[in-house]
Amino acid sequence: MMKKICLWPVAIVATLILTACTLKPETQRSVPVISASPAPIEVVHTARYTLVSLTQDDTLAFPLRQIVNHEVPAPKKNQKTLTRGETLKIWLLGTGYSLCQPITDDMRLLYNSALPDSQRAMGPLRTETALQVIAGPAWTMSVDEITRTVCFARAPFTQTLS
Repeated sequence: MMKKICLWPVAIVATLILTACTLKPETQRSVPVISASPAPIEVVHTARYTLVSLTQDDTLAFPLRQIVNHEVPAPKKNQKTLTRGETLKIWLLGTGYSLCQPITDDMRLLYNSALPDSQRAMGPLRTETALQVIAGPAWTMSVDEITRTVCFARAPFTQTLS
């Protein structure tokens, strides 16, 4: 003989539990969302896995700020020593800048002086920093952006030994 099982009490208990556990809807608060990310960067696809930014790089507008390595070869046995003027010209190659003209007596003193061996290989450095290192602390560098020339003048605190 089969016994009858009453499911009513189970159903009632389940209904009571489910209705008792429902949450009352609260009033929703509007919370302002503050985005910490910067504006989106505009990029273009140039290859399958390559994205290139379309924002202007600082070195495009200011070529003397580009970071470069240069190693000036040592002079051969029959050659004279390298001068700082020759090395300044090497560092300016490809930048669109040149040394200013006319050359004054002070500038001739800088350009004809020997380059220290420790400065033959420098980098990675910004070009403007390397030019100032080659010239040394006795010289101040000025750049004319209109003519794209780099000039050196004797620093005010230096004097020539006689």
